[in-house]
Amino acid sequence: MKVLLALAILLVGIAMLALAFGFVVNAVRRTQAGESAPDPHTVPPAESPRGMWAGAGISAALGLGSLTAAAVVLISIMAAPTHVLNAPAQAGGLRRDDSPGTQQLTSRQREQLRAAGMPNPLTAVYHQAAEGSTTVLFIGSSGHIDAPAARLREFLSGLAESTGSTGRVPAGYPAGRLKGTVMCLDRLSTGQATLATCGWADEATLGVITTDGGDAAQTAGLLLSMRDDMEKKA
Repeated sequence: MKVLLALAILLVGIAMLALAFGFVVNAVRRTQAGESAPDPHTVPPAESPRGMWAGAGISAALGLGSLTAAAVVLISIMAAPTHVLNAPAQAGGLRRDDSPGTQQLTSRQREQLRAAGMPNPLTAVYHQAAEGSTTVLFIGSSGHIDAPAARLREFLSGLAESTGSTGRVPAGYPAGRLKGTVMCLDRLSTGQATLATCGWADEATLGVITTDGGDAAQTAGLLLSMRDDMEKKA
């Protein structure tokens, strides 16, 4: 709808500029006719061009205003994210943890990410259906993301540093049907568990999962499955 609105405003702007051009042409002709009249006492005076000049000015102003409005609408369309993230009850075959303690934890994480400047942060914890199975922490963001590959690399490197694995370089993995960039790190030790982390990034979304089991390849496959359920068109 926004695209159709922008096109309609653009057409109105072009039409008004065309009308302004017509007014200018007629105003010039009347001005020239008035200047070239041989005898004002024998030839009826030419109609004053003032009305034409006024019409040209009004039409030009309206036309330029319409073009400006169309540009604003088109810019807003280009700036709006094409995809957004949500945390459904199930993602990639995993079940979201909605226990009070987990909700408090993820809420604090979102506030910290928002304070750090991450647009529209989203956090959630997922588990496999079986008790005592793999736990997955999801952190994501939707909005305009400049240099998505670089942002993802920085994010994963920061997670690595937090576990004492400074200097680890994330490895690239296939991004699947939604494209973008996918990178992973594994064998990140916290002293209590060995973690693997994978993330994707494109110009509209960024999502990272961290698991307490599995290697990078397994985590990358899980990431793509969860992304299919979590990333939707805006």
